[in-house]
Amino acid sequence: MSTKYQNKQAALFTITAASNEIYTPEADAQIRAFTVHNPTLSPISLTISIGSKQLITKVITASATDVMSAIFNQQIKKGEALSISGAGLNVMLTVVEITE
Repeated sequence: MSTKYQNKQAALFTITAASNEIYTPEADAQIRAFTVHNPTLSPISLTISIGSKQLITKVITASATDVMSAIFNQQIKKGEALSISGAGLNVMLTVVEITE
């Protein structure tokens, strides 16, 4: 039996509140791409967490786009929440879920 994967664009949106649960997989998953853009004229503090583990804390400067390469291939267990804080940021997340 071979392992099957499904690529998903899990999130593409603007953060509107202080903290957001942006993705909770229905199967074990792996982050394949994660990009954050700050369209504002002010810096925005960013925090990325999986479950209770904080992975990234940084400031995204005004009008900047940042590729979160430090968490590429990060594993997310089934039912474990990926959360981000940083109101005003635009987020693009792509994952691959292990379906079998």
